[in-house]
Amino acid sequence: MVKVYDARGHTAKMAWFEKSTEGWRQVSDEWPVTIGRNGLGKEREGDGKTPVGYYPLVDVYGYETIDTKMPFFRSDEKLICVDDTASRYYNRIVDKTRVIEEFSSFERMRRDDDLYRYVITVGYNRTRTPGRGSCIFIHIANGDKPTAGCIGMPEKALEKLLRWLDPKKRPVILIERWKPAARFARLGVGE
Repeated sequence: MVKVYDARGHTAKMAWFEKSTEGWRQVSDEWPVTIGRNGLGKEREGDGKTPVGYYPLVDVYGYETIDTKMPFFRSDEKLICVDDTASRYYNRIVDKTRVIEEFSSFERMRRDDDLYRYVITVGYNRTRTPGRGSCIFIHIANGDKPTAGCIGMPEKALEKLLRWLDPKKRPVILIERWKPAARFARLGVGE
């Protein structure tokens, strides 16, 4: 489990955990991360908030191959994530040359600023409910600047996370405001 907690404005902390017979134990350092410019609590597309909750970590996109067990897809200039709420491709990553271009808004998966050099997709709004929010990722932080709703982290930390994640262990992310003392109690995760 990856946990984002102790949110203050557009910053938070992240650590990852493994379950043992004694319960959850932290297996990483604690990392500073950035979140949405308006904090936590996503309610709608474009609100600048990072969603709160418990979501699967689905797959990885990147400009070049990296050591990870997660399903990996190479990002090129044709790959986009559609955030147009009226599109049939809403909240999907698609090759724009292989679909009907009936969307007016999207995010490029290969950006000029390299913040998406490596991206872990967060399984938020998997039902693709229009307007609920889309394209939520863990990606490289832009210094201490806020995100539009994703989670930004230092590149070296993201590389460590990518090496640690294992799809056989069904990785998830828990995003909440609470401090470490309340790590798992609120959602009854894996007690």
